[in-house]
Amino acid sequence: MTTSSPRPAGTSTPTTPTTSSPSGTSPAKHEDPATPSNHHHGTLYARTLGQGPPVVLLHGLVGSSRYWDATYDDLARDHQLVVPDLLGFGQSPKPPAGYTPDDHVDALVAVLDELGATGPAAVAAHSAGSIVALRLALRHPERVRAIVAFGPPLYPDAPAARAHLAAMGPMARLFALPGPIAAAVCGWVCAHRPLAARLAVLTHPHLPAAVAADSVAHTWASYTGTLTNVVLAGEASSWLPDIAAPVTFVAGDRDRVVDRRHLAVLASNTQVRSVNVAGDHHLPLRQQQQCLALLTQAANPS
Repeated sequence: MTTSSPRPAGTSTPTTPTTSSPSGTSPAKHEDPATPSNHHHGTLYARTLGQGPPVVLLHGLVGSSRYWDATYDDLARDHQLVVPDLLGFGQSPKPPAGYTPDDHVDALVAVLDELGATGPAAVAAHSAGSIVALRLALRHPERVRAIVAFGPPLYPDAPAARAHLAAMGPMARLFALPGPIAAAVCGWVCAHRPLAARLAVLTHPHLPAAVAADSVAHTWASYTGTLTNVVLAGEASSWLPDIAAPVTFVAGDRDRVVDRRHLAVLASNTQVRSVNVAGDHHLPLRQQQQCLALLTQAANPS
């Protein structure tokens, strides 16, 4: 499978989004910070909008920044909104290795530093992005105000993580978990990515077209590295006692990825609460106003 190299970083100020210049010269500034900016910052591609205390939105496995659509731009009315493509996904670089939770956090911190978003951020995350958010709060407590995690794939340990995903059915065992069939499919996707993106849109009509198309914007290394080291490692639950920021886990009642019983156990930590709502694994797509209300509350604590 092919990989891409990191692009040169542009420069930016804490308050004014910038766009990268094709020639590699100093990027041009947007006159209006309310205009979205889509470009590479340091190690990652990110969409930025607004000014104020930072709000960071993280997508899940095989997702991209386009998972969080314009509905969530409402958060930028009085905040600096940062929506990156995680390392190895979307338009971000895809190195041949290096997809541990710490690798993802290091890449994210580099983006936030370049944007001047160094103050405590409200972090919203979907699925595997939830584990990146928890690792960020563990390693850099001063940078996280609160976490809202939708559909977090948290399990008691590594065997439980693998067993839970395998129990989702034969398709999950064949295509979601690492194995020869999944590797062959991913290899074909890399070789035929434009066609694979069109097919993803046709075969996933329940997803917005942009989200479906971006579900193939990864490599076998980025997919298996993140799945194995971030999700299947089953370590994130053990970090919670050492995380100071308030954490809200939000699970849909039809979400087969989430271990709701385990989330209830985790909610015994004083700073953690677990919220059950009607819905499936894609709450930020299906229940946008409810999710936005939770994020607004986290970004504007009373």
